Amino acid sequence: MIIGIDAREGIKDQRAGKGEYVYQLVGRLIQNRQHQFKLFLDADLPLEWKQANVQPIVFKTNALLWQKIMFWYLELWRPVDVYFSPTSLILPALVRRVPVVTAVMDFVSFILPERHKLKALILERIWMRPALRYSQKIIAISEHTKQDAIRLFKVNPAKIAVTPLAPSFGSSEKPYPLPYTKIILGVGTLEPRKNLERLVAAFNLIKAEVQEATLVLVGRWGWQSDGIKKAIATSPYGKDIHILEDVNNTQKKSIYQQAAVLAFSSLYEGFGLPLLEAMACGTPVVAANTSSVPEVVGEAALLVDPASITELATAIQKVLQDDRLAADLKSKGQAQAQLFSWEATATQTLQVLMETQKKC
Repeated sequence: MIIGIDAREGIKDQRAGKGEYVYQLVGRLIQNRQHQFKLFLDADLPLEWKQANVQPIVFKTNALLWQKIMFWYLELWRPVDVYFSPTSLILPALVRRVPVVTAVMDFVSFILPERHKLKALILERIWMRPALRYSQKIIAISEHTKQDAIRLFKVNPAKIAVTPLAPSFGSSEKPYPLPYTKIILGVGTLEPRKNLERLVAAFNLIKAEVQEATLVLVGRWGWQSDGIKKAIATSPYGKDIHILEDVNNTQKKSIYQQAAVLAFSSLYEGFGLPLLEAMACGTPVVAANTSSVPEVVGEAALLVDPASITELATAIQKVLQDDRLAADLKSKGQAQAQLFSWEATATQTLQVLMETQKKC
């Protein structure tokens, strides 16, 4: 079988959740030598993906023109048996002559539109419905995302397969020494959906009781971040709040291992990779009780109402001050993280692709 994959997100230097998903998944899918893979890119093929059963198809152009070229390439030439679109909705909404499998991360633009970028909001409002309709199969990264697709778009449940994500770190780990104690760690793009203004407010309450506490936020500044910046600037403990924008994939484990607790206060997540990464590293987790988070952490985290600053602060403070609780969460978290693997994700994804090809 010839499998085509839009792999653009996986070759970016700085990979967020979607990019990490593509990078980890493609790297494992192509290990199946029974199939040929055409990887559609907008830059050169990474060295680690170069092998006999991989053919890069590279169009070095802007995103809009890339989509147009790819549409005609797929429609006129039909160069693959199945096309897998892990991050884009445009081609799945338009292509008809090649069977398409589309992966869906989340539906934040429909559930929390005020917390979503306007450009992305408009694009998803245009392309989501036809993409879900015309895709032969849909891959959801969590059961919660699957249920959102059914609830919001009336998608046939039999059309949706759930393939969870997994923790991942660099192949050669490098230290990132932090000169702080009692680190409360936040990981993710610094934007409104991550609920970081409330996390800063919770930190202010904690700091009054736990003087050695430090808040470390790992991530790049996103859109509408003025509120977060203001919360930090006006905090009486602003000097103990640190932003790390320069962390690469090989340094993540070092940071997790130095943290006393991961505080994951996000209002909505399609999955929540930092949860698994923290648990895999033995970092206790306090997380929001919303969206996909409970199914990812199971019984291995303290879940709180993300709208309650007091509840968030109380749970984090408990972990900082109760060594027995922290040890219990560490043990449960490590066991929970072992239930997820990229090998399993790749196996399940390949099965969906093969089933799609057989039906068409």
